[in-house]
Amino acid sequence: MTALLALRPGSVPWLLRHELRLGWRGMGKRMARGLLGFAVALSVALHVGAYFVLRMWPPGSEQLVLTMLICAAAWIAISLMLAQAILQSVEALFDRGDLDLLLSSPVATHTVFMVRGLGIVANVGGLFLFLLAPFAHVGLFLGHPQLLGIYPAVPALALATTALGLALTLALVRVLGARRARIVAQVLGTLMGGALAVLSQLPNVISAADLQQLLARLIRWAEPGGPLAPDSPVWFPGRALVGAPLPLLTVALVGVVGFGLVIGLAHHRFLAGTQESVTGSARRIAAAPQRGSVRFKGGLWRSVLVKEWRLIARDPQLIAQTLLQLLYLLPVVLLALRGAGLTVLASVAVMLASSLASSLAWITVAAEDAPDLLGSAPVPPSLLRWPKVLAALVPVWLVVSPLLLVLPTHGLWLTLTFLFCLAGGTVSAGVMQVWYPIQGKRKDLMRRAKGKGPVGMIEILTGMAWAGTAYCLNEVPRYSPLPLLTALLGCSVVWWMGRSRRAEMA
Repeated sequence: MTALLALRPGSVPWLLRHELRLGWRGMGKRMARGLLGFAVALSVALHVGAYFVLRMWPPGSEQLVLTMLICAAAWIAISLMLAQAILQSVEALFDRGDLDLLLSSPVATHTVFMVRGLGIVANVGGLFLFLLAPFAHVGLFLGHPQLLGIYPAVPALALATTALGLALTLALVRVLGARRARIVAQVLGTLMGGALAVLSQLPNVISAADLQQLLARLIRWAEPGGPLAPDSPVWFPGRALVGAPLPLLTVALVGVVGFGLVIGLAHHRFLAGTQESVTGSARRIAAAPQRGSVRFKGGLWRSVLVKEWRLIARDPQLIAQTLLQLLYLLPVVLLALRGAGLTVLASVAVMLASSLASSLAWITVAAEDAPDLLGSAPVPPSLLRWPKVLAALVPVWLVVSPLLLVLPTHGLWLTLTFLFCLAGGTVSAGVMQVWYPIQGKRKDLMRRAKGKGPVGMIEILTGMAWAGTAYCLNEVPRYSPLPLLTALLGCSVVWWMGRSRRAEMA
């Protein structure tokens, strides 16, 4: 048995086993056990839900609307897979940090990229297979054996979307170089994921009459001879999930062949692009400075502001998060323009601005790349923190400044209360990073709340309180003292809890 399980060193299964072992070790035993227990409970709940759904679907019935819903769900899954594949490609090619070591080993480069690609496929398709597999299991006993097509269809779709994600990332490397490609791919993947969240709000944005008209047009297009006829290739992903032979075979061929071509033909292009980007194909676009041609402008605040803004502009993760929050604001803007009220828009803008200010302030204040260098400067550390806070707040104010073109047309009081609550929310989020300092690294931005405990929750509640103040001052003024006092109390509690931390870092 040991001889049968032995894998040839340097082969794809051998390296894939190594990747799986690293992933298992990264979770830790306690986390892995907790995740396994949660997965079992969720799987039981999904099987129960699948039973009630499929019980309403008589065996042998093929309804047009049902087919459209399945296909729409398939394309939504493909979009989510593609966004995840792009982000996973960036992590596999750039963020892991061990690709150079693997490529310098005796293992063939084709094997390295094959295993990395299969790892992306597992991450991209594993969740969807876990969510859809209960329908295949339950369908087998309720007269829907065609749903077993989920098992080959989901991996095939994962192969196809991974191939496309890798191809886009490799094309960006070829055109822009490795460094710029990493930034663009991260932003692109994040925007695709956020765009789906925006599209999910489409029924709430358009009117009922427009929605009915859109559905009627889709049904006409789905009639025989139309662009969305049942035999159209557009339906192939959805029909593959229900076991239709030709669509399933087509999707499988596209996935396997596409993945093989990307891995087999494009990995050397990534290597060439990386080498050109790193080893010197970049041309000097500016002449070397001559003696006396460089002028240094003084001023502590100016120097700190310029330094922090340059670091923010170079942070792709931060840029992607900023754009994603702006996408989430778009449905609210459309609802406000349709009559939901500019007060709601102003309140949501205050909440999002406070959240964004908290992230930027953590980047500028807590995630300093060179704390020892700044500590050796002939300036007290307390004087350096406040320019850092301002550097975080100014971009947020610029982002929400277009609202000042709309709010004054609907009343001076709305504009003044918005400015007051915007300043309160963003300044509170900024000073909390100074009052309760926690050192970290920029790459840990999404996990920065782990070490804060209740302070992280207080930050969120304070931002919500300022947003509630903006709403109450315009809609129900008699209740406005309650959220305002909550916001001030939250700031006071954070100041009191952070006394010892400030003393240690002084």
